[in-house]
Amino acid sequence: MVGVNLKKIVLKKELSLVQDFINAIDPNASIQTAEGHLILKSKVVAGTDRYPIKLNGQILGWVNGNEQAGTIATLLSRLADRELEKLALARELLSKYKEIALLFNLSEKIIDSPDVIEVASLVLEEAQQLLKSNNGSLLLARENSKFLDTVARLGPIPLVDQGVSLENGIIGAIVKTGRGEIVNSVSSDPRHHYIHDSISSLICVPLKNKEATIGAIVLSRPQQRPYTAEDLKLLTTLACQAAGVINSLLHERQLKESRQNDLIFRLSSQIRESLELKSVLTTAVHEIYNALDLDRCCFLWSKNATGPEPSPQSIQASNSSAQDCGLEIVTEVKRARLSSFVGFYTPETIGTLPRLFGQQGGVRVDKIDSLEDEVTRQFLQRYDFAALLAVPIQTRSGRIGVVCCGRSHQPNPWSEAEAALLKAITNQLAIALDQAELYNHSRKTAQLAEDKAQQLEATLDALQQAQFQLLQSEKMSSIGQMVAGIAHEINNPVNFIHGNLEYLKSYTQNLLHLIQLYQQECGAPSQLLQKAIKDIDLDFFINDAPKVFKSMVMGTDRIREIVLSLKNFSRLDQAEFKRVDIHEGIDSTLLILGHRLKPSGKFPGIEIIKTYGEIPPVECHPGQLNQVFMNILANAIDALEASWSNRQKSGIQEQSTISSAEAQLHVKNNTSSPPSSFSPQPTLPHITIQTQQVRSHHVQIRIADNGPGISGAVQVKLFDPFFTTKEVGKGTGLGLSISYQIITERHRGSLTCQSELGHGTEFFIEIPLQQNNQGDHISQAKSTGKNGAKS
Repeated sequence: MVGVNLKKIVLKKELSLVQDFINAIDPNASIQTAEGHLILKSKVVAGTDRYPIKLNGQILGWVNGNEQAGTIATLLSRLADRELEKLALARELLSKYKEIALLFNLSEKIIDSPDVIEVASLVLEEAQQLLKSNNGSLLLARENSKFLDTVARLGPIPLVDQGVSLENGIIGAIVKTGRGEIVNSVSSDPRHHYIHDSISSLICVPLKNKEATIGAIVLSRPQQRPYTAEDLKLLTTLACQAAGVINSLLHERQLKESRQNDLIFRLSSQIRESLELKSVLTTAVHEIYNALDLDRCCFLWSKNATGPEPSPQSIQASNSSAQDCGLEIVTEVKRARLSSFVGFYTPETIGTLPRLFGQQGGVRVDKIDSLEDEVTRQFLQRYDFAALLAVPIQTRSGRIGVVCCGRSHQPNPWSEAEAALLKAITNQLAIALDQAELYNHSRKTAQLAEDKAQQLEATLDALQQAQFQLLQSEKMSSIGQMVAGIAHEINNPVNFIHGNLEYLKSYTQNLLHLIQLYQQECGAPSQLLQKAIKDIDLDFFINDAPKVFKSMVMGTDRIREIVLSLKNFSRLDQAEFKRVDIHEGIDSTLLILGHRLKPSGKFPGIEIIKTYGEIPPVECHPGQLNQVFMNILANAIDALEASWSNRQKSGIQEQSTISSAEAQLHVKNNTSSPPSSFSPQPTLPHITIQTQQVRSHHVQIRIADNGPGISGAVQVKLFDPFFTTKEVGKGTGLGLSISYQIITERHRGSLTCQSELGHGTEFFIEIPLQQNNQGDHISQAKSTGKNGAKS
């Protein structure tokens, strides 16, 4: 039996059990093929019987042996049946695989092709390679006719003429029956009319879409190499797949032809709906590409390499103008296999193409090979132009645009209808381009006006901010001048009093010493003197006078400290960077705000908890830094006062009573480790001020309160100019904005806020110890953002 080898069945390694079975039943048994060749054992034992090994009634071989050898023959017959079934299944699977691979390859090639000719060529090429044929043709039926036209052809020998009648010939008869056929002897077939004499074998399969036949695929071989039923099956599968695609493309072509009558109206409506120049051009190019069934359609502008854009008259008038003119392709639609044409092309690369495009009636080139200018011809051929149709458009502003159409397969003459259609479309496009230019001009003008308005608004905002900042600076300057003047006026008489107290103390001590000596020398004073001593209470005076002088000195010292603090706060003599003790600035600010920290009415006052670290003198603008402390501390006091007032209005009673001793200004100095920013809050309002040196070259000041806190929405705008949550007339919204500028811009530091509703607010100020170490400082404001919370 063809395909089943008895020797492979018997001697197969995987079937060694069969051999063991044979040896177990009859050790002397031998097996030989139908032709008499021994497979198992080297000889046949004399006197043994012979039993046939059959497959579908055909004898594959013999088993020689005793009576048990019949069982061996039956087993081998069944194994041969199984082997035959496996071979049949393998052939079927191979056939299915070929069909699937064929359909996949074909679909992959034609899925992106929108052209009937291109699809036909791809299908024919696939069929020729699959069936190893020398020649081939794909034919399509003419509409309302009994003829087939060749649309694709492969091989050196044409199978048929350009047209084939359905009334006679092999191909016509096969298409008419609707069933594929193999003709392995063309010359002996009575229907071989119109078939070339060198064709020996032929296979033809109709292209059928549902019940309609739309064409046929024909392949041939010149030698006596017959086609098989397997070939017919594969070609039928391919034709079935191709017929659906080709029929869809043919239907689409018919729809395109029917739509061309209303294309101009529809296109004009579409491009007038959009005033965007890019959208107008893209819409027009797509519509033209689809309407004329092109391989490429693009829109380009003529541009001079130097100077203004040329006009059609200037291009036609002088050769030099054309030579200086380049082309910029701005949008295109093309076949997938073609390379992109978009870009700018210099005059030396395009030859006389600008002069062609400048022709008044447009340019029609049916064969690019016929162009005389070699540079132009090579340029167009580089982008697969076989035929060219172009119409120029001059806009109201004088720009020259060109609608350029191209076909890349075999040269195809442009029809008058196509040229007229393109001309009509470009007329509508010219109107749309004028409208788009006017729209763009008006939009640019409006944008320019809007930009100017925004610049003016920004300038006004900056001016207003500068005015407020100047007002704030003038206010601080006035306060500083007033404080400095008062400090100066107080300082002179206080120094005079403080200096004379020492002399007066010395004089008094001398006088008291003299009185004591007088008492010792005069043992019996008169009654008048005794009365005078009693009236002035001389003993009390002697004991109390030193205490009075000591208290007066302490009072003048306190006044001098207050005056020094006022001078430190104003810092009018330190406009440049100075090295100062920032603790003095904080203490001076607290002194200025001292009246707001004391108890008033039901308000218990504010406790100040200071945790100062060991910090070297800091290089800064002392007056500006004090202004930052003032703004942050004043806001904290405002928040604590408002929070306490709201709590009192809500009827919230404190668990602990406030004694008269507690209802005073509380200031604690703590040198231990700094507390956590948001530790459990005590009942009384308090502000915590902590200083420490961080990152080796920076100092950090943290000012925290146990007020109501700030919401996230407010924190985002906290440092914005003119933003305030206070009532009208109670805040300008510039305090924190100015503070932010002082810290980040003038001191190259960072100012951030961390807060949570109901858990208080904390501000972090961080500045470098030295302002000249540019490399040591990286502003944290850049990493966290202006309004970012501290990480």
